[in-house]
Amino acid sequence: MSVTIRDIAKKCNCSITAVSLVLNNRPNRISEPVKQRIREAAKEFNYHPNQIALSLVTRKTNVIGLILPDISNAFFSEFVKEVESECSKHGYTLILASTNESAASELEVVRTFISRALAGIILIRSSIGLEEFQDLIFTAISTCDTPFICVDRSFKSGNIKNIIIDQKQGGYLATKHLISCGYKNIGMITGPLKLATAMMRLDGYKQALEEAHIPFNESLIYEGDFSNESGELGTAKLMEANVDAIFASNDMMAFGVYKAIHQLGLSIPDRLGVIGFDDIQFASIVSPSLTTIHQPMQEIANEAVNSLLDMIKGSSPLGHTKMFEPSLIIRGSTKKQ
Repeated sequence: MSVTIRDIAKKCNCSITAVSLVLNNRPNRISEPVKQRIREAAKEFNYHPNQIALSLVTRKTNVIGLILPDISNAFFSEFVKEVESECSKHGYTLILASTNESAASELEVVRTFISRALAGIILIRSSIGLEEFQDLIFTAISTCDTPFICVDRSFKSGNIKNIIIDQKQGGYLATKHLISCGYKNIGMITGPLKLATAMMRLDGYKQALEEAHIPFNESLIYEGDFSNESGELGTAKLMEANVDAIFASNDMMAFGVYKAIHQLGLSIPDRLGVIGFDDIQFASIVSPSLTTIHQPMQEIANEAVNSLLDMIKGSSPLGHTKMFEPSLIIRGSTKKQ
C-alpha cells in the first residue's frame, strides 16, 4: 500500500499541513527538529511528493529548467553539473534543453518550459538567428510569471535577473598577459560578434593593445563560433599573418589552435603562445597546459540557482544584475620571449 503524507504526519505527531510544507519546500515557520523528523520519516517510508498532483493545485512544480546553447561545449556541460548539484541541495529537480545555438529552438524551448509550469528557468542565450527571434523571445519571457535567470549572455526583461562576468576585463587580462610575455604580433579568434560577450572580449583585447601602444590590426582578427573547428580554421588564417600568439575567446577554440599547430609540426609555446577563456577542466590536462581566463563557474552556478529560488519565493528584486570578475591562470602555453 502506498504511503501518504497522512502516514508521515501520524508518525511524526504533527499536522498534514506541516508535512506538506516541509516536503514540498514551501515557506513555513516549522522548527528545525520537526522538519528533520518529517524528512527522516519520508526517507524511511521512501515517500516522494507527487509533483504532477502538486502542480495541478499550485500551477508550479519543484522543477527548474536549464536552457543551454550547446551541450557539446565543455564549459556548458560543466556548468550543468554545478547547477544540478545546487538544485538537488534545495530539493529541486533539473531538466535540460540544448538549442544548438539556434534562437529559433530557444524560442520553442522557452515557450515549452513556460507552459509546463516550471518553478523557474535558467537561460544561456543562443547566437544563430538572434536578430530574427529576439523580440519573440522577449515577449514570451516578459509576459509570463515564471522567474528567469539569464547567465553569461545578458537579456533585458522585467522578470529576468542577469548573472554575468566582466567579459571586457577578461579579454584585457588575456591580451595584457601576452604583451607582458613579449609577444608582438597577437592574433585573436573571437566568438560570434553578434553576441555582446564576444564583442566585450574583443574590446578588452583592443584596450590592452592601446595601452601598450600596439596598433590594432583588423587582419589579426578571425571571427569564430566558440567551436573547436573554428579554432582550427582561425589558426590557419592567423598563421598566414605570422602571428606569434593567439588569444582564443574560449578554451574549446584554444584546443582547436592546439590541433592546428600540431598538424603544422610546430610547438606551443615555442613557436606560438596560446591563451584561452573559461578555464574548463581539460585546460589543465592538455599538453602543454593551457593559460586561460578563469570564470568562477561554481560561484556563478550557485548564484544562479539561489537567486532563482529567491525569485520563486518572492524575496528577490526582479531585473537585477550580478557581475563576477575573471582572473588569469598562467600555465604552460605561454612563456617569456
